Amino acid sequence: MKTASTDIAMHPKFIDPVTDFGFKLIFKDEEITRGFLNALVKTQYPETNIASVTITDGELDDTSRKARRVVYDVRCVTDTGEEFIIEMQNNSQEFFSERIVHYLSRAASRQQSKGYIDYAASPRKSKKKKQKLKRKPQQKIGKKDWNYHMKNIYGVFFMNFKDASHPKKIAHVALQDSEEHYTDTEVFQYWKIQMPFYREMKESDCKTDIDKWIFNLTNMPDMRTKLAFTNDIPLFMRLEKIASYSALTPKQQIQYDDSFNNYLAVLGHQEYYTKEGYKKGIEEGMEKGMEQGRTEEKISTARKMKLKGYPLEDIAEMTGLTLSEINDL
Repeated sequence: MKTASTDIAMHPKFIDPVTDFGFKLIFKDEEITRGFLNALVKTQYPETNIASVTITDGELDDTSRKARRVVYDVRCVTDTGEEFIIEMQNNSQEFFSERIVHYLSRAASRQQSKGYIDYAASPRKSKKKKQKLKRKPQQKIGKKDWNYHMKNIYGVFFMNFKDASHPKKIAHVALQDSEEHYTDTEVFQYWKIQMPFYREMKESDCKTDIDKWIFNLTNMPDMRTKLAFTNDIPLFMRLEKIASYSALTPKQQIQYDDSFNNYLAVLGHQEYYTKEGYKKGIEEGMEKGMEQGRTEEKISTARKMKLKGYPLEDIAEMTGLTLSEINDL
């Protein structure tokens, strides 16, 4: 029977948010998520204030179980009905930005109304015994078609890797006019957060609230006593309690350990395939270089034979080049 580790001192003080268990434990806390999203959104819309969020059940992505080992998400809806999709991705992907568009589009399709039937409210009966009131029949107002009005959908994508196409620690993307740079619609927006940049930062490098949030979330497993910036953002004390390994129940500790081991296994596979790909690339590069060297040697030999007046057919037979290639020399 599997049991939780009795030596808690062997573990870091705080769980790692890049694991499935750690990510969901943190971002399924509505107070933590609300605080984080307020800090993030205020970077673009300073007057915005999210009063509350409600975590919704179910995961949007329909990728394979294997992919699910490195990609996980939490969805929530704000008090104004706007939707946030918060995702952690642990490995790079060739068409990552295109996947984001697909991801948000699927969320948008769920907002499509199928039309509705509304009825006028019927008068309530009087509580007086002898007084009678005629009830009017319910009045059918009619079916209304969806006019494409949508609540905003925001994507927040934690990237546990660096993206060469976006050399920024955090990038905000929206649909804008390419010349005037005004936002055409606010319905689709997303942030790409590159966690490796925050591992290279110091506490003194964090000037904004959102930098402080991401710095803590990224470096949490390496913090031995407490999180940074608790005096600046008191909500971090709640985050400390939620993310403390010792505060987990024995069952949760087992779940976290399994999740962390799974994360390590994924990293191991990724490192293996990276090395194999690198090795294969070197071998292919060497073979390509050798082939190019052989071709250049043939051309050099053919050129010398041609200058000495050898028949073109003999040159072709000796070097393996075609008559057309020899004529072009």
